Amino acid sequence: MILDDTIVAAATPYGYGGIAVVRLSGGAAESITQNICRRTAKFKDRHATVVTLYGSNKEPFDDAVVTFYKHPNSYTGEDIVEFSCHGSPTIVEKIIELAMNLGARTAEPGEFTHRAFINGKLDLVQAESVAAVISGQGEKSIQLNHRVLSGELSKKITAIKKSIIDALSYVEFELDVSEDDLVPDAVRRVKQIISLALSEMSLLAKSFREGRLLNRGASVVITGPPNIGKSTLFNALLNENRAIVSAVPGTTRDVVDASVVYGGISIMLTDTAGIRNSDEEIESEGIRRATEKIKNADVVLSLFDVNERELFTTKGLNGSLLPVLNKCDLYNQQQINKAQGEIDGCVCVSAKTGDGIENLKSAINKNLCVTENISDTVFLITQRQYDVTNSCINALNQTLKLLEKDPVGFELLSIEIREALDAVDRILGKTTSEDILNNIFSNFCVGK
Repeated sequence: MILDDTIVAAATPYGYGGIAVVRLSGGAAESITQNICRRTAKFKDRHATVVTLYGSNKEPFDDAVVTFYKHPNSYTGEDIVEFSCHGSPTIVEKIIELAMNLGARTAEPGEFTHRAFINGKLDLVQAESVAAVISGQGEKSIQLNHRVLSGELSKKITAIKKSIIDALSYVEFELDVSEDDLVPDAVRRVKQIISLALSEMSLLAKSFREGRLLNRGASVVITGPPNIGKSTLFNALLNENRAIVSAVPGTTRDVVDASVVYGGISIMLTDTAGIRNSDEEIESEGIRRATEKIKNADVVLSLFDVNERELFTTKGLNGSLLPVLNKCDLYNQQQINKAQGEIDGCVCVSAKTGDGIENLKSAINKNLCVTENISDTVFLITQRQYDVTNSCINALNQTLKLLEKDPVGFELLSIEIREALDAVDRILGKTTSEDILNNIFSNFCVGK
């Protein structure tokens, strides 16, 4: 990435609207803007200025508001100019074209945030949360990513890093002043520090499942035998007629997905083909796809009726199984009580009438095991963070194993503690390779 040039991109989605924003960042951002506005006076820092925009033929083509952010107190740490113009794609493209003619180049995906990271405005954990804030679905996802962007997760990881540095300092002090192995008191203190760091890191690793659910959403799959009412339940949970409903068994032959939000959590709800033995080629393929969806679901709604108690699922289930007794409008209370008594956690619903649907939604949220109040908790939000955290945990575990030996070899101890520190730095982006950085920021939208 070239950091001594000026980049330009639309910061709002393509299309027509009341307003659009075009963003420039780099040393020439202000002079390019002055040229487009036919203005010689400097722009005031963080001050909105109403301007007229002129084309290369010196004819005006729009009135806009220009906001200038002087380096280093800007998002990227460079001079930034934002044009707030009328929301016409033609106007947006015109501003970008003029800026490029005056020396700017189009920004790569995520390049504004990449520059913010390079210039020390954000660490990598915060930078990753920028993309998550933009793509987040559900109120809890927005809450979580705002807190990560504000630095709460980074502060927690930095505190763990400080404790690991303390342990390393203690080991290397003993290494410098002692010709023998670590003295017992030093072993005890280092073990105490490393054990606490390991506990904190392990808690962060365990938080990833919830962070993933909050950020990417949860997968909830409806399964069961043919004609049990899966598609009717699917429509009831969505509150719309999305899937075809028929009394003929085997109507659903492919997976049908739809997004919905329950309790602030985004959920991808999936209707599947009825599970049964079939020689029909298309239905068999639908059953195979259903089986794959079931295996990878966070929650499986396994529908059954009072006459057939078997829960239709598969081996190797990664998520939780939620038994659902459907068509409760057709059963008497004695039948319902018997089914509930024989199958733990059973939820009774009538997809046709809507009875019990709200209870089922609550049961889905409960089975996802997401913390009700996340305001005091931070979570890992990306697979990269989770993988590197586990690398740190492995190094800390190796350190504790070395501390159990007699005598303790402090040179090996120092190496393992440094491995743990290196992993922490990779989480924060202090020692992350350029290839990994390019991969992370290339997944951002252009203009951010």
